Amino acid sequence: MLQYFEVEGFRGFRDRVRFDLKARNYDFNLEVVSQDIIKNSLIYGKNGSGKSSLGIALFDVIAHLTDKRHFDPEYLEAYKNLDRPENEPISFAYAFRFGDTNVHYRYTKNAPHDLLHETLSVDGVPVIDYDYADPSCRMVDRTFFGDIRIDLPDNRLSVLKYLYRNLPTNKVPFLTKLFKFCEGMLWFRSLSDGNVYAGYTTDSWRLTDVLYDSQKLEDFAAFLRENGITYDLAFREVDGKQQLFVRFAGGRVANFFSVASTGTRALMLFYTWSVSAFNDITLLFIDEFDAFLHYESAAAIVRRLNGIPNFQSILTTHNTYLMQNKFTRPDACFLITDTRICTLAEATQKELREAHNLEKLYVNGAFCE
Repeated sequence: MLQYFEVEGFRGFRDRVRFDLKARNYDFNLEVVSQDIIKNSLIYGKNGSGKSSLGIALFDVIAHLTDKRHFDPEYLEAYKNLDRPENEPISFAYAFRFGDTNVHYRYTKNAPHDLLHETLSVDGVPVIDYDYADPSCRMVDRTFFGDIRIDLPDNRLSVLKYLYRNLPTNKVPFLTKLFKFCEGMLWFRSLSDGNVYAGYTTDSWRLTDVLYDSQKLEDFAAFLRENGITYDLAFREVDGKQQLFVRFAGGRVANFFSVASTGTRALMLFYTWSVSAFNDITLLFIDEFDAFLHYESAAAIVRRLNGIPNFQSILTTHNTYLMQNKFTRPDACFLITDTRICTLAEATQKELREAHNLEKLYVNGAFCE
């Protein structure tokens, strides 16, 4: 699991900010915590505060460690913070816990595919310290990696990825766990620009095809009913492709996407990812997950994610209705600015308890962002 993430010099984050997922000692909503780490978190912030940038920064690691889908170029414009000196690098740091093993990974870059330095430590012991510019500053612990020859063509290829790809499977368990986690990370956004995602897979697919292949049409219809939408759904083949239709009284039919609202499409996007990926992913980040959803539908999705034990989830939102202890906890609800990311518990001197109305406290200015 991800324990914390730090970023400095990326997009709007001029100085170092830390997203710390260490849980506090609350005795309610235990399902949002695993191994003393926050498993399901909500992130709030004003427009332009950095919610989207945090997700893109967190998923920067997939660009050089995995072969999964990368962000489209427009998401990486102004990659470097423009208020910092041009020669200062961008730094990213990740702390993971895999069982009883703590893995810390830090790297610096000048650009999305311009690595400068990578370090990896396990339980506090450095095992890799690799400077791409200085051959005299390249330490690789041969206790783990043997006498494998490291011959990198340029600094676009990570030394970690090189070792992982060229060593026998599971020869270095902590490295395998790190890569499996990164390969299982999924980011998507629930806005009006369609199925935009990064990580997890390289496939490009139609939502309708995934739903058809899953054979879960009835379950999808039930999911929509839970959110107040009653559709009689059916597939029909049109020009060699399966299309989703809604049947109306008198036998009339219409293409699903011609009658579905933006919110209904957002629900379909979430459901489709849930049936295609949720059994395999390690970390889910949904940007503006409820941008088009009624507050009750947003709450239903939060409850659903809280009930899934096998991956972490991070949701960005403006919906203060979700800022309640029946959905989250003071240590699982975060406030973000361009200089700080903190939990509600850290943003007040008040001792927060289960009976407190977090939404009311937030609206009344009780938390110092």
